[in-house]
Amino acid sequence: MTTMAADTYDLRALLDGWEQTLRAVSMLGRVVTPAQWETPTECPGWTVGDVVRHLCWTEAFVAGRRDPEHEVDWSRFPHVGGDFSRMTETGVDVRRHLSQADACNELDLLIDLRLAQVMALDDLSLESEVMGLFGSMVPLERLLRIRIFDSWTHLQDMRRAVGHPGDLATPGAQVSAQQMARSTSFVLARNLEAPAGTTFRVSVTGPIAFERWAGIDDDLRGTDIDAVSRPETPTIALDTDWETYARLGAGRLDVTSAEVQDRARVTGDPALASRVLEALAITP
Repeated sequence: MTTMAADTYDLRALLDGWEQTLRAVSMLGRVVTPAQWETPTECPGWTVGDVVRHLCWTEAFVAGRRDPEHEVDWSRFPHVGGDFSRMTETGVDVRRHLSQADACNELDLLIDLRLAQVMALDDLSLESEVMGLFGSMVPLERLLRIRIFDSWTHLQDMRRAVGHPGDLATPGAQVSAQQMARSTSFVLARNLEAPAGTTFRVSVTGPIAFERWAGIDDDLRGTDIDAVSRPETPTIALDTDWETYARLGAGRLDVTSAEVQDRARVTGDPALASRVLEALAITP
């Protein structure tokens, strides 16, 4: 068992986690068979190859590279809804003509380009302003954390699709666990819309293990609860394993499934507890 790392990472650690995760995506993309490349993943509408294409688009976008104009036959993609989903799907579809090797080559080139761009920043630090996914400038730390979470989640999509589990305790997994743990108060306030006074305990075991508490204050805002302020018994509690928690956070599981509910046990207030598993999904 690996206890989740400290709540902060320095720039070198975040850059390493980002690069290692994307290199793992590229390496896996190169070694899967052509049939596995076309295997559907838990990410709706995307194959293993589409995941690689998506990560190419994402890194190209933040690198300042724009794809050529491309018309998508939206009737082929009923799972797509909303402007952001259309933008990401277009970035995948424009690359569907690429071979397996060419898609992985593009990703490797973009990793090198992005590393060079970051290292060339003036006064390089976690606070350096860089281009974000929505076209606005964001702190480098925020972008790296988001990119690690997205890339590691998609690496897991690929691994599960081809039956090669792994990378569950890597630096990318550690940062992803942090991102999800940090969202506990958001889940409680925004997704569950819990009333004032509600407390929520999340306990995760496995390759990465941690416990996180959140509550709702009198202004209906979600807050983290430290060890000193925790009540003896939370209003609701979730006990699960790391891989199941990660899949729930990515919206990859059918939360009505008895198997899922057995792996992710929710106790406490019945009205809130019945909605917890669905509310955990924090990916777009």
